[in-house]
Amino acid sequence: MNARLVALVVVVLAFAGLYARALTAPSAAGFVLPGAPEAKSAAPSYKAQLLPNDSAQSVHSATAAEISGGRLRAFWYGGTREGAPDVAIYTSVYSPKEAAWSPERAVVTRELAQRHLQRNVRKLGNPVAGRDRGGRLCLFFVSVSVGGWAGSAINLMTSEDEGETWGPPRRLVASPFFNISTLVKGPLVQLTDGTIALPVYHEFLGKFGELLRLDGEGRVLGKTRLSWGKSSLQPVIVPRSETEAVGFMRYAGDRPGRILMIGTSDGGAHWSAPVKTTLPNPDAAVGSVLLARGPLLLAFNNAEENRENLSLALSTDFGNTWRVVRTLEAESQQPRAPVAEYSYPWVMQDSSGEVHVLYTWGRSRIKHAVFNRAWLEGGGR
Repeated sequence: MNARLVALVVVVLAFAGLYARALTAPSAAGFVLPGAPEAKSAAPSYKAQLLPNDSAQSVHSATAAEISGGRLRAFWYGGTREGAPDVAIYTSVYSPKEAAWSPERAVVTRELAQRHLQRNVRKLGNPVAGRDRGGRLCLFFVSVSVGGWAGSAINLMTSEDEGETWGPPRRLVASPFFNISTLVKGPLVQLTDGTIALPVYHEFLGKFGELLRLDGEGRVLGKTRLSWGKSSLQPVIVPRSETEAVGFMRYAGDRPGRILMIGTSDGGAHWSAPVKTTLPNPDAAVGSVLLARGPLLLAFNNAEENRENLSLALSTDFGNTWRVVRTLEAESQQPRAPVAEYSYPWVMQDSSGEVHVLYTWGRSRIKHAVFNRAWLEGGGR
């Protein structure tokens, strides 16, 4: 009996090794850069508002994608608290003409996910929105069937009508053992061969990042390690050419905490080891985008120990040096949230050139700031 058990273990390990080797084969595809918006000369512009929330006591982890008509569709999760059984993923649409958000509605509930995934679902977590090469709107989201966040899996839903209706969620298979401990936070990146690169991270027996490569149907074709160990998570990947990109990661290790940076020069097949930047990181997520014909923008918690300050920094040398240019939230600014936490920024530039930052505001609302380059680089408030 023992011999049979040993033989079974050997077979399982051999299969897992072949599976892992196949998945980790580097991709030859390069990065697709977003189309550059028209250059505009305009007066400095900045607006901020809270998104509607009549549904949940606690909200967190916003994401967004541009849809038709220059609108934005945002998603976030909310419930009585993080990890509660009543947490759902909500959506709302921003109209730039009206400068207003539509009332929120639930797009994924625990019960809906459980029914379509045909497995127990204890809680829902981070969503990530984007588009595939076919133009469909994609919504990735985290679910947990067993344990805490370390037991997470990633699911995918797609929409053919800009998020008005959705196909059923399906679970991505990203790991040979129980398919657990895979989470999302950063934006997806399109690749030149029509596949998608999805940054993910793990929290089971370590904290590290990976880059999954998905086909048009959301099947995992391969993955590349972005980091190792127990202190790097939530990667955000920012390409600047078909072959070059940088990545920024949350740091969960010993103090002093600093934002981690990685890089690639071969289209993401290989990545440099994470190094600490000069920017502080109090174990918190960051957001970043390469502005059209301009510098690299980073949104981060500019503090050593808490998430009470949310700032913007620019880099003209693709992440080697930084200049803090704006503060979105700080102790001296009003109004203050009931809970002084301003976190999990999602940063994007739309097709008109406007820059959007969505972030958690006091765990009770999602806040949206929209501004132009003139304001960012020193004009106006």
